[in-house]
Amino acid sequence: MQKADIAVLFTYFVAMIAVGVVYSRRVKSLDMYFAGGKQLSWWLGGVSVLMAQVSTFSIVVYSAMGYQYGLVALTLYWTTVPAFLIATWLFAVRWRRAGVITPTEFLETRFSSPVRQLFVWSTVPLKIFDDALKIVAIGLFVSAGLKMSPTGAVIAVGLVTIFYTMLGGLWAVVITDFVQFVLVATGVLLLAPLTLRAAQGWHHVADVLPAGFFHPIHKPYGWGYVGSFLVLSTLSAAGNWSLVQRFYSARSDREARGIGWTAAFLFLILPPIWIFTGMFARAFISPTGFDAQTVYARVSVALLPPGVFGLMIAALFAAAMSVISSSLNVTAAVLTVDVHQRFIHPSATQRELVFVGRALTGITGLLALATALVAIHFHWNMFDSMVVAFGFFLPPTVLPVVAGLLSRRLSAGGALAGFLAGTSVGAFFIVYRFMSASSKASEIQSESLLFATLATVIVLFVAAYMLPVKGEAADRSNRFLKKLDGTALPTEAGENPAPIAGLVIGVMGVVLAVIGMGALARLNWLTVGIGVGLVIIGLAMR
Repeated sequence: MQKADIAVLFTYFVAMIAVGVVYSRRVKSLDMYFAGGKQLSWWLGGVSVLMAQVSTFSIVVYSAMGYQYGLVALTLYWTTVPAFLIATWLFAVRWRRAGVITPTEFLETRFSSPVRQLFVWSTVPLKIFDDALKIVAIGLFVSAGLKMSPTGAVIAVGLVTIFYTMLGGLWAVVITDFVQFVLVATGVLLLAPLTLRAAQGWHHVADVLPAGFFHPIHKPYGWGYVGSFLVLSTLSAAGNWSLVQRFYSARSDREARGIGWTAAFLFLILPPIWIFTGMFARAFISPTGFDAQTVYARVSVALLPPGVFGLMIAALFAAAMSVISSSLNVTAAVLTVDVHQRFIHPSATQRELVFVGRALTGITGLLALATALVAIHFHWNMFDSMVVAFGFFLPPTVLPVVAGLLSRRLSAGGALAGFLAGTSVGAFFIVYRFMSASSKASEIQSESLLFATLATVIVLFVAAYMLPVKGEAADRSNRFLKKLDGTALPTEAGENPAPIAGLVIGVMGVVLAVIGMGALARLNWLTVGIGVGLVIIGLAMR
């Protein structure tokens, strides 16, 4: 890495910490720390949802899949679009009207205290594991691009993210999400045409790539796998704590819907850019003896000028940090409200709860960081690990929760039965997978997801009609769902995050422009142009 790249990266890290420090002074209550005072706008929330999903994992892994398998990588990723449309249509307004500050808080009112705790403790480990995979992705990129050990990169991104998330809460997360969105969009938009030019243009790419490379469906990802992946994406969107948090933190019902629609639109237009970058790279990088997961790093090193390469590293750090910070904030919210306040200290003051929330943010972040270091040590395959973890355990942890938002008849016993049915099927397929040949892995993964989903849905449906909720529990259920069918008053506008986000973007632009004009590197008008563009964006937001 050259001095120019180090300067850009250093500026980025300082800016992220500064945002956390600024917002740490404004957090006075648990609602502000974990729900932003219910003042989130549609545009900021939509971008934040996107960045809560588009991690370095998404860019590194899906560009690698594009390099290996072609257009089917985009087919798999685009299942996110209908998934978010469905989640928004069914749940955006209902979550906002629930009046909660954690995704599991309502379960005690709707079902019972044991059900609430069951879904807290069954989901938190999955969130920590997911965060660990996101941290690993940035380690792989830095290792391949900078010829250094990924351990240092993993530790750096983990600690900086933990620090600013602990300080500033949800507002620090969404502000840095927007800054990181601008950086990521700039980086990936620049690299795609440079990669196409290095591949000698579209006609050469079409001539040299393997047959079927531009088919939207082909082996090893056939229609069955894509269908099961759509189920996985839909369940992930419906039960995604980070998405749910943005819904219930919105200013109004309309803003909540806007958050989901905006996120779905961004998922439609951005992923093709980095997936096509991986596909174009196949035209001039031989797959022989080559780890496809490093392709994005390799083309970045080869094609980006000094300073701009530092911006790309910052962008991928940004992508990783956005996902991790969102997950840490909402996971800490669940542990603070659903465990500490509910069982340990019910009379805790707001100041104490904010302190506990910050401490739990740090603890969950350190657990994710430790898991990431283990994953790097044992060389886990990231995509396979993600599908295994979520494919086997997502249906039983998501479906009973969302059923509680839609059905008046489902009882606590029915929710528990659905959880046990889905978990049992998932556990069976895990054992079956590890006893089977590796060539059957993708087939078993798709079957496990579909059967676990089907088992959970059938048991929930049967339980709702054979063993419906009764008595006082039925009264609580009816009152809660009647509240969701009503209209919640909008929150008065308060916080305006645009000036701070604009300031950070502008500072990054100034640093790039100065570097491009000859400071720390040779004169490069591309770097100057990008810097000036970021300055203009920053000034427009002031």
